[in-house]
Amino acid sequence: MEIKPTKYQPGQKVWTLIGMKAEEKTIRSINICVDTDGGQTNYYYMVVPKGKECSSEAFVTYSEKELFTSKEEMRMSVFGD
Repeated sequence: MEIKPTKYQPGQKVWTLIGMKAEEKTIRSINICVDTDGGQTNYYYMVVPKGKECSSEAFVTYSEKELFTSKEEMRMSVFGD
């Protein structure tokens, strides 16, 4: 079973939608899941501000299809222009 390289790397800045707002975040870590059929899913963890809880930050997980290398790439994906 082969583990394929990930599209993004820890420390890389990416764009995503958070609450319908475009935001740039930094990838903190990656979890790679491979099933018995060889299918691979990569989950990317980023730190985002929390609401009114004890800690001011939380880790949030995003799949590869929710992340973009630039704001323009994200715009093209959403609007198809």
